[in-house]
Amino acid sequence: MLAYDYILSYDVLMKCIYCQQSGTEVANSRSVARDTSIWRRRHCSSCGKTFTTRETSVGDNLFVIKRNGSRQRFVYEKFFASIYFVLHTGKKSDSGDSAKMAKEVTLAVLEQVFLNNKGKEVRTSKLIELTYKELRKINRSVAFAYGTYSEYRSKKLIQMGFMV
Repeated sequence: MLAYDYILSYDVLMKCIYCQQSGTEVANSRSVARDTSIWRRRHCSSCGKTFTTRETSVGDNLFVIKRNGSRQRFVYEKFFASIYFVLHTGKKSDSGDSAKMAKEVTLAVLEQVFLNNKGKEVRTSKLIELTYKELRKINRSVAFAYGTYSEYRSKKLIQMGFMV
């Protein structure tokens, strides 16, 4: 079961993008490869138009356990930004590749978190570890830059044996 299975199942609430009427019908649905989202072709019974949606979980029910033991609600944008920043640093121009890669890494990490932890809570150190591993698949120097961005990340990755 993927992350989106926890929050999707409310087709009655999906409004038509053309006429704003609720109660659209799903005509076709597919999982998106290497992603935790679902592509859906929808049909509005009110106006008769068809449109496409891409539905994904953003981790609203996930809590992060900080190093001091406090719990904070997971913020997708903050996590995405930390990955995007390290991918985009040093580039003079970008056609959206950094954002696309950051989204892929973010969703891959979230999928692992939801599958392994049932989507309830995750330690900051685990997020750092999973993110480092995903970035390392793309580029070792980018993973290193992510790891050295903050003193806390560096210490955690050294303790886990990822950085020497």
